[in-house]
Amino acid sequence: MVSVPPGRATVAADDWPQWRGPQGAGIGAGTYPDRWSPTEHIAWKTEIPGKGHSSPSVWGDRIFVTSAVEGAEIPGWKAPVHLGFDRRPGYINPDSTGIGHLLTLKVFAISATNGRILWERTAFEGPPYDDRHKSNTYASSTVATDGKWVYAFFESAGFYAYDADGALKWKLDLGGQAKAGLGPGTSPIIYENLLILQCDLEMGEGSSIRAYERTTGKEVWRVSRTTRRSWATPIVVTAGARDELVASGAEEVIAYDPKTGKELWKGPGTQSHPIPSFVMGNGLVFGTAGNSAKVVLALRPGEQEPSARLAWRYNKGAAYVTSPIFYNGHLYLVSDAGIMTCLDPATGAVVYEGGRVPKPATFRSSAVAFSGKILLTSDEGETFVIKAGPAHEVLATNSIGEPVWASLALARGMVFIRGEKHLFAIR
Repeated sequence: MVSVPPGRATVAADDWPQWRGPQGAGIGAGTYPDRWSPTEHIAWKTEIPGKGHSSPSVWGDRIFVTSAVEGAEIPGWKAPVHLGFDRRPGYINPDSTGIGHLLTLKVFAISATNGRILWERTAFEGPPYDDRHKSNTYASSTVATDGKWVYAFFESAGFYAYDADGALKWKLDLGGQAKAGLGPGTSPIIYENLLILQCDLEMGEGSSIRAYERTTGKEVWRVSRTTRRSWATPIVVTAGARDELVASGAEEVIAYDPKTGKELWKGPGTQSHPIPSFVMGNGLVFGTAGNSAKVVLALRPGEQEPSARLAWRYNKGAAYVTSPIFYNGHLYLVSDAGIMTCLDPATGAVVYEGGRVPKPATFRSSAVAFSGKILLTSDEGETFVIKAGPAHEVLATNSIGEPVWASLALARGMVFIRGEKHLFAIR
């Protein structure tokens, strides 16, 4: 049996405290609006300076987001030397950019009631350590919060803890986090008194997964990994009598004891870049990847013979960035073009495939779900409301009028959307 671990910070049903909300599942516990436009049902919108793909995290009346402001040019500043897949130095991604400008990284707290910025803090000012993909930002990791403190991870630019009023409690320099010049992505998660970070680098040398004590920032455990660069966020599930921290990887998926970092089991890897995050359901954990090979894995957690770890594999429908969602007994995949596939989670059998949105679009935002509906938000800022179940049906098309790359947050009866320039509250 796979279930939600009991040893978490106490989260109200209507909080959204981390990347993809409670347990990283992308599922809202309440009822939320499913119709809006730039002129209808917008409770407020607030301009957020700079750029960021971090999603909103919500606790009570406070919303937390991060942002990156690129400043003056830095002549002669260079990125570190990267390794190619052949492990030879000198790899340069043709879509890398950003290294030649000063960088300011900010954390914002915003009122969920009226959109007023309650505080704004500068976490980092200086030159970036590495390039980023032209479509990425230096503020793409979503913060985690326990309601008392908020934890912002900027990879090479550090890890920061603020209290609810914006006072800096601690900060950590984690050193250079090189990822082929493609930029950050993985987000911190909270487990009991720990903050857990997956830090996979380059072609595996220096990769690790780590846990820090929440109130002090002290490192509690660190385990070396050999898996190459990744952008996925790990999840914690309960399998039988124990909790398991499941971390994606191209070469292998590994589960750890989240209290100690002890390795519990290994399973086959995603092959492609580990960017989408795992989800859980139906006694299994599901992972996807889709930048080159299209891979969907269903793995059995807990005590298993190695040969029984892989429940099934499916080789279509996965996205480069977008994470899958398990909802109401089905596993849903969303391709880069928004084409949906619905799978039987027990067997991997196709329930339906080829479910299309009404117009051509591209997708980086991961799906969220509530009240029998799945919401898919395109890069163009349109949210398509899909009926959950064995038949694909588009119920509505909504827009905020500006591009969206972050994933939506569901809290306090509202939908929070981080657009290219503004944070929107839909009521």
